[in-house]
Amino acid sequence: PALAWLVAGEWESQKEFLGAHSLPLTSLVSRAIDGLSDASVRADVITKLLKYFHTDSVCLHDNHPRVLAELQERHYAPIAAWARSTYGIDIKTTTDMFVLRQTPEAADRLRAVVEGFSDLKLAALERAVMTAKSFLIALALVEQHVSVEDAACAAQVEATAQTQLWGELENAHDLDNAAMRQILGASACAALNA
Repeated sequence: PALAWLVAGEWESQKEFLGAHSLPLTSLVSRAIDGLSDASVRADVITKLLKYFHTDSVCLHDNHPRVLAELQERHYAPIAAWARSTYGIDIKTTTDMFVLRQTPEAADRLRAVVEGFSDLKLAALERAVMTAKSFLIALALVEQHVSVEDAACAAQVEATAQTQLWGELENAHDLDNAAMRQILGASACAALNA
């Protein structure tokens, strides 16, 4: 019932023109109903999402610049630790993106978890992964381990570091920040109601 009210609110807020960007929950519900109710589509989506796990930004840790290394430690380490303890898996971290590859056992365990998601929760995970560019951040969000704000901060570690080093691009970073939170917020609400 709560999700129905939220979707209705999206439609009520439409003015003269429909804005697809202002219907994120409607989009997730439609994806769940129209796309993810098919078993072969679900399997393909899960396989695609798990590819992000193998090169997940949460598992990449730089030594420099210092601000980036500190942000990665603050935002990535707790998510990796949560996934390790919650799912009993080994998550490898590295400073070299080209050698990062997670174990088949860890990927299989996460596949089994995600296969148990409802269509709506899988749609929320898919959208969060595509937005955050991280399987682990998205999983922590839809499993209610992190807030929308924490997920957005983790997803934007590199941009935040660049902004701290070089300054913010007016009408770019602020719009990206708002869009990120809107989409992750919709994903969290959908998962909560799945």
